[in-house]
Amino acid sequence: MKIATQLQHNPKTILVVDDELCVLTIVKCMLECGDYNVLLASSAAAALRIVENHDVTIDLLLTDVVMPGMQGPDLAERVLALRPNIKALFMSGYADSDVVRVKVLDHNLVFLPKPFTSGGLLGTVERALSVPTPDTLDPRIQDNVVSASHSR
Repeated sequence: MKIATQLQHNPKTILVVDDELCVLTIVKCMLECGDYNVLLASSAAAALRIVENHDVTIDLLLTDVVMPGMQGPDLAERVLALRPNIKALFMSGYADSDVVRVKVLDHNLVFLPKPFTSGGLLGTVERALSVPTPDTLDPRIQDNVVSASHSR
């Protein structure tokens, strides 16, 4: 029955990246209860391997901001270079840190502070998924975005 349900509404796939196994496990459960497909990576390097080597459509990158090896915003930049239509959502337990402020909040990126509830996570995921990508923008809006960025 679950297969028939999935075929009817085509659930979104979310790649979750966090260096804490307990966070990965809890977030996976929360997202699956929200009827999302979930891929897990315990490091930025593992996430990049998934993006580079798997043909599955990934709709959203949900990544911790502060991780060893590569920070979440840097990972998102590399992922988006490979797959520009993936949307990004950042989470962190260090909302007051300079990294979160400079690399996420100052750029008005979608951010979810830890700890969070299942409802908070699912609501923020929906908000992140609704952010338009360049290929989904109305051409008139896209022209204005391009014009505005060239006028700076």
